[in-house]
Amino acid sequence: MDNEGAEFLERQGASNRDFLALDCISATFGITTAWLGHDPSVLGDHWGYHRRTDAVDSEWPVERIGIQRRTPEEVLSEWYGLTADHLHHADSRRAEEYIRAQLSDGNPVIAWVDTFHVPHSSFHLQQHHSHRIVIHPGDGNEGEKAGSLRIVDRYQGSLFDGLMESGTLFTAMSSDALGEARRGDPDWRNRTVVVKAGPLASEQAREAVREEAHEETRQERFRSVVAGNAHFAAGADLVAACADELRAAPDAFASLSPVGTIEVSAWFGELASQRALNARFLRAAAETCALPLLHDRAADADSLSRRWEMTRNYFFLRLRKGSVAVQRIADLITETVTLEKEWNERLRESLAEPGPQYADSVSNGPDSLGPPGVAL
Repeated sequence: MDNEGAEFLERQGASNRDFLALDCISATFGITTAWLGHDPSVLGDHWGYHRRTDAVDSEWPVERIGIQRRTPEEVLSEWYGLTADHLHHADSRRAEEYIRAQLSDGNPVIAWVDTFHVPHSSFHLQQHHSHRIVIHPGDGNEGEKAGSLRIVDRYQGSLFDGLMESGTLFTAMSSDALGEARRGDPDWRNRTVVVKAGPLASEQAREAVREEAHEETRQERFRSVVAGNAHFAAGADLVAACADELRAAPDAFASLSPVGTIEVSAWFGELASQRALNARFLRAAAETCALPLLHDRAADADSLSRRWEMTRNYFFLRLRKGSVAVQRIADLITETVTLEKEWNERLRESLAEPGPQYADSVSNGPDSLGPPGVAL
């Protein structure tokens, strides 16, 4: 793992202002959550796997396995009562009018862009790719007065906080390439999301919220979430079965279409991102619930995140080697899923009150999953 990646994982546990993510969806929702004064670590409040029920054309078996069981919108609604207004604007002019109105009201706006037109992206003028950024309310500096808008991008692959010419931004938002995004996606042209505090509830609803807060403290909620997630072995078996399928017929999976390559690479990348978010959530739970062992489980989740990211890199760089690469990828999946099952077991053990086990872990060093080395 390079120094940039290590720095990113260290910063995952830093302040909300430093929130970064390995996928642009989590990055944009994390930025807006922090802007509203809430802790974005809750975006990592679920883990595990499930078989997708939506119809999906897949070339590799992993595509049939879902990673995120809930959307960021659902998580933020449950934890903080936030709402998300999704709009598909008829054209870039209407999109610009809406965005400027929201910014005037102090609301950051999540927008889809084609990285081909985004100057700070490594894909600029090289490759069309759907991406999400946050358009931030500005501070009225000269650049903004001249028509530029402040862009915040805390996706690890394209970190940026600065100004973008409005013409460039709206060209990127209306690019025809956004209408031809990932398999099964809608037309992402001129789309925005604005996250806001929910509407004022009735007095009866507010009273119910107060009663619930009295009965279930923040500590209890963190404990409940961790306990509810620490039983995903059956889901992990689904992923292990995918590895077995790859291993049984490697020649059948040795060639992928360009779309299939993007989809499988994204699957590994999103999984790496989710584990990094899980690590951030577990650190928050450790502090809130006074369960020091959860810090070790967060370190385990970071290790798993790195393994999935390196598996993604291996897939992307070595698939051209054919069936040999497919077999190696299957082995890497099996190895990491085995470690995830161990993480799952340790999570359950860590929910107990700190005792001799914690004393031993302090004296002998973190009880982690070990180095995430992947032979390339």
